[in-house]
Amino acid sequence: NIGNEYTATRALDRALRDRFTIIEMDVLNKEEELELLKYMFPNIDNNRLSDVAQISSLTRNESSNENPRIESGISTRTSVEIAGLLYDGFALKDAAEITIYPQYDSSGGVDSERTFVMQIVQKFIEDGTDDELFEDEDNLFNEEEMGASVVS
Repeated sequence: NIGNEYTATRALDRALRDRFTIIEMDVLNKEEELELLKYMFPNIDNNRLSDVAQISSLTRNESSNENPRIESGISTRTSVEIAGLLYDGFALKDAAEITIYPQYDSSGGVDSERTFVMQIVQKFIEDGTDDELFEDEDNLFNEEEMGASVVS
């Protein structure tokens, strides 16, 4: 889809619409999303993946309330993107700044959607660094192996 002729939107005619199949899917709940993240990123600490699933769940629940403070929740695609950034060594705070916050409007100051979502994420950000991001049993190298290979 490169070129100016593909930059505008237009209605699909009946013949083209007949070639598509509509698939309706429910949003994953917190447990299902956590299982997906564990499957896709088995080396990431389960507690950190649980935080990502919980943040997504909280935003989805809020967006479906009668008087929501945000219009939409975090998608599973965004959750996977966050986990991918965690895998790449990003802290949850930085991953949220890249993936979550830009999705929400910041107009309104302290009452903005972005501020509300930042408050949700803040509950899951620890005071230190993400030193325990990877599970010990899944690390390929431990200190003894590293020392042994250097000495050999």
